[in-house]
Order: sequence, then structure tokens, then C-alpha cells
Amino acid sequence: MTSNKDVSPSMNKERREQLRQLEHEMKTHLGVVTMGLQALEGVREDAKEFSEMSQTIEEEGVKPLKRIVAEIVAIALNESE
Repeated sequence: MTSNKDVSPSMNKERREQLRQLEHEMKTHLGVVTMGLQALEGVREDAKEFSEMSQTIEEEGVKPLKRIVAEIVAIALNESE
């Protein structure tokens, strides 16, 4: 396992910046999911609109969140090596 002592200050700074960027992206895509789910309530009677909105939530919210989680896991795994 790598300790913080084994990591150069510039690498620590780079990792923190990468995590800050991922945090920002995560909040953005969580907002898409949250607002999308609220909007679904208003269109549940319209099957076509409901389907389109669900697909938008998946494409612009859920899929990007899955990618972000995978990136965070990769960072964590790299730190443990």
C-alpha cells in the first residue's frame, strides 16, 4: 500500500484536482437525475413523454454517474497499490 509519504506533492495536488473535478461532475449529473425524477411525476400519464424523459435521465444522469464511480474506484485502487 502506498502512503502519502511515498507520493510527491505534485502528484497529491494532481489527484486532489482530479477528485475535485469528479466531485463537480457528480453533482451536475445527480442534479439531472434529481430534477428528471421530479419532472417524471408530471408526465406519468403521457407514455411517450415519460419514455423520452426516462431515456434523457439515463443518458445524461445515470450513465455519466456510472463512469464517474468507475473513475473514483480506479483512483482508489491505484492508491492502494
